[in-house]
Amino acid sequence: MATIRTVIVPTKALKGGRHKVRISIAHNGQTRYIPTNVIIDNVREFKNGLVVGRGDAAYMNTKLRKLVQQYQNAIDELEYVDGLSCPELVYAITHSEFNRHKTFKEVYEKYMEVANITDGTRKGYRGHYRCITAFMEENTLLERINHLTLAGLNKFMLERGYTANTRRDKLVFIMVLINFAERCRYAVPQYNPFIGYDLPAQEVRQSWLSVDEVRRIRDAECPKRSVEICRDVFMLSYYLGGINVVDLLSVDFNECKRNIHYIRSKTKNKPKLNKFVEFAIPDEAKPIIAKYKGGDGRLFFGDFHNRNRLHYLFVEHMKSLAEIAGLKYLIFYSARKSFAQHAFQLGVSESVVDYILGHRVDKVSTALYSYISVTPKQASDAVRMVLDNLR
Repeated sequence: MATIRTVIVPTKALKGGRHKVRISIAHNGQTRYIPTNVIIDNVREFKNGLVVGRGDAAYMNTKLRKLVQQYQNAIDELEYVDGLSCPELVYAITHSEFNRHKTFKEVYEKYMEVANITDGTRKGYRGHYRCITAFMEENTLLERINHLTLAGLNKFMLERGYTANTRRDKLVFIMVLINFAERCRYAVPQYNPFIGYDLPAQEVRQSWLSVDEVRRIRDAECPKRSVEICRDVFMLSYYLGGINVVDLLSVDFNECKRNIHYIRSKTKNKPKLNKFVEFAIPDEAKPIIAKYKGGDGRLFFGDFHNRNRLHYLFVEHMKSLAEIAGLKYLIFYSARKSFAQHAFQLGVSESVVDYILGHRVDKVSTALYSYISVTPKQASDAVRMVLDNLR
């Protein structure tokens, strides 16, 4: 018969002499340990299987008792326990139905541990988590989330001035975690809380410019170096098919002398048919590249040498560029939006525009992509068409 105890293992001390309390499973002459998230500062705080000498000792002991009872219940449900080795028994009880009930925090941490996402996406998800747990307890069981949880969270964010897009993103993140938990066979809400729930409508940023407005930016006389960089980077993005700043800074133009070839960072970890973006570098872009290219082939903008500094530059000086060009509103994203809009107006097919922009395209989204493949030549011709229209 298996014996369950709470112990600390001296040989597995943490940094600074701290210890993680473990659940000891002794069975058939072997012993295995299941770590918990209960951590004590030193061995003196643990005596006879109990945490002692701490203000939160009662809370910690309650958590440990619940874990011991959970594993004992799992063992009681198993048939032929005596026929299992100790490692087999530990695997069985840690993957039993009694271990399916996870808190929102546990599911979030497990998802962040295994998810194949970029650093930027990971940072965004951490922000979502902080916002959501400011409204509800992080130790809420995932299966307790319901329609009222979503409605309450949406109201909570609305009162704090969050935009519709931001509220939608954070609510969708809950959906992502529920779907992940379902795939892991954790306990999830009996009824999907999103069925019948209307997410905030997505606001499409209508920030594209007319061809004439892009010309005015191109021809703007900039008295300050900072505004000149804004103009040059904006136009270079437009000339290179609406490339984002993070991707622009990663391109080695010593290698990409004739054709630009890059993998869009935002979708690099997602399955897609168009793995990379490639097309001929247009003549309009070459003087700007030569103006800012460093010895390593990357673009260098002096003090504004990285993505964060460039974003600061856009925030501080894009308004000045807009005033010089006679525009009421201008953001860097307008270069990407404008290129896409102008290409579409000129009759460039959606598949080619998707390819140039580096959008994620897979067989699920559009069945047509199972049969066709956009080529760099098609992308080069489309970019040339858009830029000829700008002359």
